[in-house]
Amino acid sequence: MLANRQGLAIMTVNPPAMAADIENFYVFAEDRQTYGPADANLLREWAMQGSVSAESWVYSDTANAWSKAKELPILKDCLTSPTPHSETIREPTGLKGSQLRRIRLFSDMSDTQAEQFVNLVEKIKVRAFQAIVKQGEHGDSMFLILEGEARVFVSSDGKENAIATLGVGDFFGEMALLDAGPRSANVSANKDSTLLKLSKAALEQLVMEKPDLSARFLMAMNRLLSGRIRQTNDRFTKAQLFNRGASGQVNPPSSMRWTRQ
Repeated sequence: MLANRQGLAIMTVNPPAMAADIENFYVFAEDRQTYGPADANLLREWAMQGSVSAESWVYSDTANAWSKAKELPILKDCLTSPTPHSETIREPTGLKGSQLRRIRLFSDMSDTQAEQFVNLVEKIKVRAFQAIVKQGEHGDSMFLILEGEARVFVSSDGKENAIATLGVGDFFGEMALLDAGPRSANVSANKDSTLLKLSKAALEQLVMEKPDLSARFLMAMNRLLSGRIRQTNDRFTKAQLFNRGASGQVNPPSSMRWTRQ
């Protein structure tokens, strides 16, 4: 058995014969791998962690059949539900290209180019302190902040660990847009906010109909994500140097050394 980032055990060989009175399950996940075997308790644990979504396919060796996870009675009370949004406007947003260019993903585009995204996004309004996405739940959309502010954090042992504060022009949820995997962090609104939601289906439509524009959008996303990774690496390196300096492994810069007067 091996394990992937979702915490599921990947089946690499044919499973041994199991006791006839134990029902075992296998999960066909979004990465097109089959995971298992898992008894009912382990399957429920996977579902509560968000590794199994309502739309995941699950095989029961007792029933000798595949079914959606949401159709299994044993998972009825433990599947992670998508985070509700207080107000979603699905008709055209009424935005102009110049307004979209306030968001960094569109800042290098012309008004005409940015305007072509207007009918691909949904406008969503959330109230202060409302959850936007939850860690572990599956999603297929990214969000862009048009107005307001949001915070990104992870939950561990009942504690909230802050990662970042996002403002107008920032975006989040891009990983789920690309791989439809579980959310890696929680995001909540710090104040009343207006977001734009771009779904995987809308992005695929753009790729099919306007490949040049979609390539420009994805390149902008890659550039901004690269910047985030560089900042994270820089913070990690500085933290490591600080820890090593605190333990006496390296000398501090000369400007920081105490000297006798």
